[in-house]
Amino acid sequence: MKGIPAYIQTREDLQNLFALAQQGEIDKEALTEKINGLLSLQYRHTPILTISGNTVTTRYLYEVAVGDTTIEGLNVTAVQHIEQQEEDGADSSVVSYSETQITLSEALEPGAAVLSLYAPANFLTENSFDIAEIKYILGVLAQ
Repeated sequence: MKGIPAYIQTREDLQNLFALAQQGEIDKEALTEKINGLLSLQYRHTPILTISGNTVTTRYLYEVAVGDTTIEGLNVTAVQHIEQQEEDGADSSVVSYSETQITLSEALEPGAAVLSLYAPANFLTENSFDIAEIKYILGVLAQ
């Protein structure tokens, strides 16, 4: 049995590995795990600082917007950036953002440590991976 490379870098790599799995030359479960890791590259992962109901507080995320989705399929319904006043040494202060409060359509699981938001520009889109093809491959491997 052949091994699976540490990284799947191209669509062609994925197709070749799928063919090898169908021929029984590599482990289907190991390939499924590797492909699921590949799918997670569609998301920005950020640590959760606090959770209160449907509202999650994270470090400052300028790119999050209402309508974004999480890896769990939840929608972002509101975004508020928390301002922090900092003295710049003169008689004025500088406003910067330190945290972002994100309200979701439903609460995350209790104890969730990471918020994963879909990123339109990601490794998969930049390298011409087809999400429908990846899901098809996962379906075939699960049989």
